[in-house]
Amino acid sequence: MSIFNKPRRYPRIFQPYYESFDFYHGRQKWEKSIDKAPREAILLFSIHWLHLEVVNGGFWQYFFNSTSTTCPEAIEGFQAIGMPDVSELVESASLKLGTPFPFDKEQRMRIVGESQSRMNFDEFDDRFYDLADTDQFFRKEPRFVPFADAYADRFG
Repeated sequence: MSIFNKPRRYPRIFQPYYESFDFYHGRQKWEKSIDKAPREAILLFSIHWLHLEVVNGGFWQYFFNSTSTTCPEAIEGFQAIGMPDVSELVESASLKLGTPFPFDKEQRMRIVGESQSRMNFDEFDDRFYDLADTDQFFRKEPRFVPFADAYADRFG
């Protein structure tokens, strides 16, 4: 165990499917890769990756990268774990890219721009950190983790 992260229970739900989930090759490949996995594994995997991306580089990074292929499942996932405010925030951030959501990575990259001329998501990033992350450095436990752990505990 790292001094930087408290143990988390929720990853055990998606861990058996981790290698088979494919958000790198577009929405169709993603949907095919999740078709036999339990819904709870898909949702927890999606919120896990959204958190990693947003904390690392904000919503701009999340939408710029392949990870946002899972955006609908992340929105549903935050709702499922009992964090509707975060779900609504992710949905609002995604609407900046247009409707319907652009699942094509190159199209998303054009919309959000390269790092030097990127679309501004600061208000969404700040709100996400307030609702779902933490300021604590050592023994870090983002605010969403107890919700995700409790949701995961319902499934084994």
